[in-house]
Amino acid sequence: MSDAPIRAHYRSIAPKRVHYHEVDMQNIVFNANYLMYADVGITEYFRALNVASGKPESAGFNLFGPDHDMMVRHAEVDFRGSAVADDMIDLAVRIKRFGTSSLTSECAIFRGEELLTVVTISYVHFSVATRRPAPVPQWFKDMVASFERVPPEGV
Repeated sequence: MSDAPIRAHYRSIAPKRVHYHEVDMQNIVFNANYLMYADVGITEYFRALNVASGKPESAGFNLFGPDHDMMVRHAEVDFRGSAVADDMIDLAVRIKRFGTSSLTSECAIFRGEELLTVVTISYVHFSVATRRPAPVPQWFKDMVASFERVPPEGV
């Protein structure tokens, strides 16, 4: 496929072993687990950006301080191949697009060079006080743009 993600386009690539409890009776990764893999991948992405401390006394992985946060708005999974128990897979993540109050991440899951699955998740940045969308901070857009190998749309 010409629109298939290319491994070299990702700076954040986290290895992961597929565990027995993540597969179904066919010995392939149960479909819902790919969303969990994407969540692990985006956490590692934020860690690579050096913005996710994970310290108990901090706001956890809240990138924007106590007044703003993000929530999932839409998730899409494109299955192209199957991982099985004990496979080593790579969770390759990039931010592919910014909107005014949103961002879209892409997690391409590879086994070696083979593309297995693409998980696209759109998040809405919002004010905690009002629970209403708020603009994604420009400092964050700039940080992501300088980190990425392929610049996100909307920076």
